[in-house]
Amino acid sequence: MRRDTLVDFFDSFAGLDAPFIVHDDGYRVRTYSYAQVASLARAFAERLGDAGAAPGSHVVIWSENRAEWIVALWGTILGRAVLVPVDYRASAEYVNRIAEKVSAHVVLAGQEVDRAALSGSLTVWQISDLSAGSGTPDLKVDNTPDLKVGPTPSETAEIIFTSGATADPKGVVITHRNILANVVPIEREVLKYRKYARPFRPIRFLNLLPLSHMFGQAMATFIPPMLPGVVVFIHGYHPQEIVRQIKSRRVSVLVCVPKVLDVLRDQVVKAAPEVLHDPGSEHWARRWWRYRRVHRMFGWKFWSIVVGAAPLDPELEAFWTRLGFVVVQGYGLTETAPIVTLNHPFRTSRGTVGSPIGGVEVRIAPDGEILVRGDNVTSGYYNAPGETARAFEDGWLRTGDIGSIDQAGRLTIRGRKKEMIVTPEGLNVFPEDVERALEQQSGVKEAAVVGVSATGAATEERVHAVLVLEPGANAEAVVVRANTTLEDYQRIRGVSTWPGPSLPRTEGTSKLKRREIRSWVIQGPGAAPAKVAGGATVQEVLRRFVGQRDVTPATPIEALGLSSLERVELMMALEEAFETTVDEAAFASATTVGDLERLVGGDRGLGPGDRGLGPGDRGPGPADRGAAEPIDFPSWNRSLPARAIRRVSLPTWILPIARLFAWIEVQGGENLESLEGPVIFAANHQSHMDTPAIMAALPARWRYRVAPAMAKEFFKAHFFPGQHSTRQWFTNSLNYYLAALFFNAFPLPQREAGARQTLRYIGELLGDGFSVLIFPEGRRTVEGEIQTFRPGVGMIASRLGVPVVPIRLEGLDRILHQKAGMATPGRARVAFGPPLRLSGDDFATLARQVEEAVKRL
Repeated sequence: MRRDTLVDFFDSFAGLDAPFIVHDDGYRVRTYSYAQVASLARAFAERLGDAGAAPGSHVVIWSENRAEWIVALWGTILGRAVLVPVDYRASAEYVNRIAEKVSAHVVLAGQEVDRAALSGSLTVWQISDLSAGSGTPDLKVDNTPDLKVGPTPSETAEIIFTSGATADPKGVVITHRNILANVVPIEREVLKYRKYARPFRPIRFLNLLPLSHMFGQAMATFIPPMLPGVVVFIHGYHPQEIVRQIKSRRVSVLVCVPKVLDVLRDQVVKAAPEVLHDPGSEHWARRWWRYRRVHRMFGWKFWSIVVGAAPLDPELEAFWTRLGFVVVQGYGLTETAPIVTLNHPFRTSRGTVGSPIGGVEVRIAPDGEILVRGDNVTSGYYNAPGETARAFEDGWLRTGDIGSIDQAGRLTIRGRKKEMIVTPEGLNVFPEDVERALEQQSGVKEAAVVGVSATGAATEERVHAVLVLEPGANAEAVVVRANTTLEDYQRIRGVSTWPGPSLPRTEGTSKLKRREIRSWVIQGPGAAPAKVAGGATVQEVLRRFVGQRDVTPATPIEALGLSSLERVELMMALEEAFETTVDEAAFASATTVGDLERLVGGDRGLGPGDRGLGPGDRGPGPADRGAAEPIDFPSWNRSLPARAIRRVSLPTWILPIARLFAWIEVQGGENLESLEGPVIFAANHQSHMDTPAIMAALPARWRYRVAPAMAKEFFKAHFFPGQHSTRQWFTNSLNYYLAALFFNAFPLPQREAGARQTLRYIGELLGDGFSVLIFPEGRRTVEGEIQTFRPGVGMIASRLGVPVVPIRLEGLDRILHQKAGMATPGRARVAFGPPLRLSGDDFATLARQVEEAVKRL
């Protein structure tokens, strides 16, 4: 098992045909195998070379978690370039500064970042292009030739700029040797137990840590191939969505920061209040049975939680352990690539972060600081010799953390050295200890503890608490209760109530920004915090859609002039910024910006939620509100019996009847011959004969794998029976079910909320290998003219990443005009155009491209 460089590790999994990455972006689920990721990585390495990227060139990646992120990492390594990851929630200004500092050859930008705000002097590539619109299980990519000259162990693989929670960001230089010093010892241990995991395969990891963080990378890129396992990335981090994903995807291991576990605990307590009762010591089987409702909630395959990037509260660890889950935590830093110590999954030690991994030495300095030495330790900081010199002491890395080592060699973390509070008596107080006491008090949502000195002397600080409280809670009363549980020297001397709904935290790792909090305390309670709600406000999110216009809580949403598609994008942006899931009906009923603030700031309407996409381009007006209940999308029509009925009915009587009236001339069939599905078929709309005519014109391999969209409004009596007579409901519902059965049709809302829910359903269709047929005009023609294509087709194609095949229909309006009661036989033409690949956020422009392609046929 040779492991001289990361390329050796890459070669060990590059040929595997097993699933590697599942990416659920909120619209569509894409699955990539190990071989597909490896092949795409080689193609990206080749592209870098063609673009003039020499060994040592810097590639900045600013993107959300997705399969292409992993492709970019391995492609950069294969191309001997240096990856520079930046958290996707960082500002464009920060990315510009980092890119300038490292003289970036190219910046890879994700779907959820503001690419337009990047400096015009930078070369920016869209990261989704790395998969070339693929992502389906049958992806085929030609392997590019292996590079003749590989990297050396001491060659730089990444430069990772630290989050800057307590200091200015510094670029940590990470080499192949640093990463392999983490990978090889863990791989040796995993190999001992891999045969026992066969009955439970595949082991699926739901990874909620950002890939810009070294621990997130390790748990997504290096650990799963050792099993081999599957990594799941999702959009949004609301607890209900996390639970839904764990259960529906049969996840075995959750990888997250402690804050996620804290929020999930609240979710579990609401669903199963019995978890608050601690029965004490009992056999694990009895304990598992006692909390069976929780295991049913997460699914029976879920058994372990891997926690990193921030300290884990011992009581939070005890809670999840008591429920029967294995909680694995470790300790590390970006400077150690990243692991220093790790708890063994089958020999965990509660309250500790485990023992040093192989090849890593740990010792405690006289002042309690943790010192680390080993091949995993960085050689220093990028272009910062002074910072590098200060970080080391006689060859040992000074971590800045305070800890202790027990007789078994297990490490316990007490806190950050810089954050430690020195009281006037000269005693040391660790903020985490006091915060735990505060958060146990009723009425406290969040707590931060900082040292504040009246004289400015660092040795005369007093313990000061900053609280986020539930409505009606009293800060002074909370402090009194907490002080009764603390030692004299730990007791809180001052308290402030934070003005926002949550304390400021670092992106990704969710560490408290104590320096920012302390600065606010010193300025006085009247000072406005630099950021609220975790770094974003509703007004800031809105500026991406309305520019620099003045927006206040009283501003009516209608006055913003948002199209229906922009409203869908706004919903996703709010969900991302506030790490929540917005209920579509509640969003549709919001009338002011203040309503949106209450929607994302409270705990209402959260649910795995759906948003919507109508092909229309207007925002829902007052008449549309209240009509955003979930749409009854059919899944039964993709079952084996339904497909069998279609397979028999279409060729024997449905299409022969269609051909009896429509004498079809088919053109452009060659455009479908080498095309791999699924695709979006986009046609002009002439009559109710359109769908049968297109199906008759399609080759057999396409015909039985198509799902046509039908206007939901055409079936009002079915969806809104209370507004119609029983006869109308019965007739309309019968038509709906017959269309769904014989044509695999589904409803598409045109004028009301429900768009994201529709996008999600279309994504499921595409994921099952079905192509989708839509009519972007939204209405039938009157005189044979082609009307304006609505932006929905642009959004579907861009967001779901599939080709669009334009279709031109002619003559069907004369065969069955919308005012005619019966069809009249006649000639018709169905022409298929070359497929289009659409990308970008200007959906109206993308729709015009499809419209023009149809007109040219």
